[in-house]
Amino acid sequence: MSYLHRISLVVLMSICCWISISAQKKMQLVPTFENCSYYCDSVFDVAFDKAWNTSATFRLLYKAKDELQWKEAFAPYYDTQRFQLRGSIMNLEENTEYEIRLEKMRKNKWTTIKKDKFVTWSSCPPVKEMLKLSEMKEFKAGTGVVLKGIKGRANGWIKIIGDVAVEAPSTCRQALEIDDCKYLILENFVVKGGRIDAVAIRENCEDVRIIGADISAWGRIAVDQVHLEDSINYPASKYKRDNACFIDDEGVVIRNDAGIYLGTVGKVPGPKNIVIERCYIHDPKGHSNAWHGVREVGRAKGIPYRFWHPQGPQGIYMRSRGGLVIRYNDVVGADHYRLHDLLGGFNNGKIDGGMNVDADVYGNYLAFSQDDGLEMDGGQCNVRLYNNRIEQARVGISTAPNKRGPSYLIRNVIFNLGDSNREYSYGIKNGGGTMHSHGLHYFINNTFHISGNCISSVGYGSDVDRGMFQGYSRNNIFFNRKENNPKARGCGIYESHSHTNNHFDYDLFFDANKKDKKGEARLKSMDCEQNAVYGDPLFVSPETGVFTLLPESPAIGKGQMQMNISENKGKDVDLGALSYGASSLIPQRPIDVQADKYLLTMSCQDTGEINIKVGNLPTGMSYTLTKNKDMDWFTFDVAQQGKVVSNSSFTISFNTKAEEGKGYRGVFFVRFSNGFSIPVSVNIL
Repeated sequence: MSYLHRISLVVLMSICCWISISAQKKMQLVPTFENCSYYCDSVFDVAFDKAWNTSATFRLLYKAKDELQWKEAFAPYYDTQRFQLRGSIMNLEENTEYEIRLEKMRKNKWTTIKKDKFVTWSSCPPVKEMLKLSEMKEFKAGTGVVLKGIKGRANGWIKIIGDVAVEAPSTCRQALEIDDCKYLILENFVVKGGRIDAVAIRENCEDVRIIGADISAWGRIAVDQVHLEDSINYPASKYKRDNACFIDDEGVVIRNDAGIYLGTVGKVPGPKNIVIERCYIHDPKGHSNAWHGVREVGRAKGIPYRFWHPQGPQGIYMRSRGGLVIRYNDVVGADHYRLHDLLGGFNNGKIDGGMNVDADVYGNYLAFSQDDGLEMDGGQCNVRLYNNRIEQARVGISTAPNKRGPSYLIRNVIFNLGDSNREYSYGIKNGGGTMHSHGLHYFINNTFHISGNCISSVGYGSDVDRGMFQGYSRNNIFFNRKENNPKARGCGIYESHSHTNNHFDYDLFFDANKKDKKGEARLKSMDCEQNAVYGDPLFVSPETGVFTLLPESPAIGKGQMQMNISENKGKDVDLGALSYGASSLIPQRPIDVQADKYLLTMSCQDTGEINIKVGNLPTGMSYTLTKNKDMDWFTFDVAQQGKVVSNSSFTISFNTKAEEGKGYRGVFFVRFSNGFSIPVSVNIL
């Protein structure tokens, strides 16, 4: 036997051995509360390299352990670089054991090639020890708190109740630091202050939950507004450069001071399995610059700048090793205290940057930033973003770049955009080009009510095709509202470069700026939107933020079924985030309440009211009314606290006394005692 033959035989035997070992390996399953990521590395097949939709070859079935009927998950995603099949099983019940099986089509027959099981997380894990913060040695009134080395177990968590407020002076870098902790729940904490961050969760933490916290007044206050290179030692003429970062009293640029900071050191990409739930993160001490404007403080005060990327405090600044869940939170700046991003990512140009992998962001209210409502940029590997409401930001969501994928953007509502200059751009911005766009975005059943491009190529990196992204859209409503400035007008989808994975269809387009009102998609990819709907979606009341559908809406029943996502299984699928007959509550949350308005447009001297309809709620619940700290022009005409009675309604009345001609933006909340809320935006013309 020749040397080449012997080498070939060895290689062939090695491959056969590798295939045999791979076939025996279990799938990697990573559950959260209501979703589960899956990964399978033993599906190598050259035929898949040219296939954007693997569902014709593979499918994943799942069922609860006690159920008989198998259900099909959303189509798997095949990574041609890593020869890996992966995806997400969605809309699961928490604290439930599930069985799965991966099937491959062979000779026109589905054959099971993998079996496995998993258990979803529980909102109520077993607690072995309950502590009060006031009784712990770590707590001292008037200073920061460091919780270090507190470790429970999977079958016995430690819970700390925040029975006293943590109020830290500016001498403390963080008001609350969580270091090297596991299986720890912090519940109902009130955290104020911190020179840089209010709450810092270090990278060595795992399985830590922050539930029902009220977080405010963090970060540095600017004394100057020039770049560090143009520090206060330079003469005033230097300030004419287009630098506009805020500077603190030590001459350092103010950036990324966070309400909650998910820490990272060196190559460790942040903590793991962190839950941030029903928190109210609001009113930082400082604020971010806009993209352009006039300098506000320091010796350069009053000198305009033409273009400078926003820098300033963040609501949540994050990098994660995986398992990050951010749900049902209110993360807000204020009109005069706007955040840089509401949810911002650290190292978000890296494959392990930002939320990274196996993350859920849902049911959140995000408002008042100078840049993005939410940054998904980075790995975006099984990152799921759904049921969120985003407004009062320049951009709703940034996904540029998607380094790995897939990411899922489902049933989000983006409307009422605008930064402090009342300027806005895109609903969702994408890009990265050949160098960086390696993952697919799924845009499904979202509602946009904006002026600019709803889903848009923008760009990331230096490739000539830097605006290229990978996208799949179904069942979205793209409503381009009336816009007097022609330069600010956009379309439903703008795709600057095609990609073989891209496909867009079954979306609704409407443009209030055109005579025929026909919206459009400006696409490079072929054979798209052949089943599109063109016309007014007939929302119940878009001017007041009610985006449910009227009975005669053309969006009813015109969608395409999306396995494991579409709500009306076996029935017609509606377009948009809120199907016909659904609750009008935005963001969508598991509480049986609705308002008749979620957006108020008022004059300077005005009165108004909203009506809250209450369904079935637990007994003994109450509510509190809160508002942004800079809303001195807005006053409630009713008591700011009250009891909640099931199957009833109550009215909240208020008045405005604002200065003529300035224009104001704000939001108030009907906050319930279980941590959920109804946000109501107020725009003064």
